[in-house]
Amino acid sequence: MDRTVEYFSGPARERTKLLPRGFSATVRLDLRRPGRIDHWYLIITERDISISQEGEREADCVISADGEVFDRLVAGADPTAATLRSELVFRGSPSVMIHFQRLLPGPPDARGPKRVHGGGGEGRGR
Repeated sequence: MDRTVEYFSGPARERTKLLPRGFSATVRLDLRRPGRIDHWYLIITERDISISQEGEREADCVISADGEVFDRLVAGADPTAATLRSELVFRGSPSVMIHFQRLLPGPPDARGPKRVHGGGGEGRGR
């Protein structure tokens, strides 16, 4: 089992709580590996992820990348940067792609959002 499949079969399930209430989608991952392309289907709900290579399904979003790129994403690399470098390409619903990114971990050394001191915006625009 490769790193990407291992991630979506385990740790990503905990991140489904970050999805909006009632969200569900099918995402197809097309992962280019040496000598082949693996097609994985992620069936995502607000509470779970199931992953399969069985059969062909209609997908709300198709995400294509080298397997190595996806392995970096599930280790904490920035998916937006990978998209801007055209290492990660998607077709289909942009909103599904945005919600899909919530399932990916942040950088391993991230510490969460920082609180901005100063309160309700006084001093803005100066």
